[in-house]
Amino acid sequence: MKVCHSEAMKLIKELEEKKRLAVYTETSRSRVSYKEGEEAVPSKYDYAATRKEIAETDGKIRKIKSALAVANCKVKIEDFNITIGEALVLLAQLNSEYTRLDTLGRFDKLSRRITANGVLEYTECLYEPETAQKDQKALYSEICKLQVAIDRANLNNFIEV
Repeated sequence: MKVCHSEAMKLIKELEEKKRLAVYTETSRSRVSYKEGEEAVPSKYDYAATRKEIAETDGKIRKIKSALAVANCKVKIEDFNITIGEALVLLAQLNSEYTRLDTLGRFDKLSRRITANGVLEYTECLYEPETAQKDQKALYSEICKLQVAIDRANLNNFIEV
């Protein structure tokens, strides 16, 4: 079955939820407690069937993730001339830079405080906080363009699952 990358990611999430529910059911129904002299309440838990279901689900997840990984190494994003895989790494790097610029942009150029022993202490930024704010704004625009390009590539490229 051919699906676009976005559909494949949704399938992975569905399969991971199916596995999570199977593990939860196993955890909650694989044991029974009862008092002495009482009969145990029967459970429909089946160890072998649960192991098989989880293994099959893991296999499907592996297959889809592997196909996505291969495609991410091959499919180029035209606007940026990099693969989807490279774009995902670049996006993480840009988001990290955005966070650093956010921190730098929050400081005042010059601030002062009185220390515990009554001395006036000044702290001066060795850069212009306004420049960091402008750079952050420009970086946000670049992040948005990259994210849209990744989304477009994920919708327009298909893999076999």
